[in-house]
Amino acid sequence: MASMRSRCFTIVAALSVMFVMACASTGPAPVDLISRVEMVIQGARSSQAETYAPLPLKLAEEKLAEAKAAMDEDDYDRARRAAEAALADAELAQSRAKAEKTKRLSEDMEKSVRSLHEEIERKP
Repeated sequence: MASMRSRCFTIVAALSVMFVMACASTGPAPVDLISRVEMVIQGARSSQAETYAPLPLKLAEEKLAEAKAAMDEDDYDRARRAAEAALADAELAQSRAKAEKTKRLSEDMEKSVRSLHEEIERKP
């Protein structure tokens, strides 16, 4: 009889712990975070990330899709993790695109300056 009570107590305790852990791990839906990711991805596209940083942009879009799928399944922890990873990739894509555009603009300006110098040196 005591053994049966002990088993029941152990099972109830284990189920209680699992229930508490499940409740504690869900948290609120990361709706605001997903909206922010969408805005940063749009900003990356506006910065021509498709041209200058296609890989991080693609990864951000894939992780955003994963976050949305997790939201549909009410798995908010997985959605949050995927959205955070998507945000990091989207910000990287945007930064790389802006940096590459700036680099190319700088190179174009250097070429123009060199051309002007050459033209000035040719004239007496």
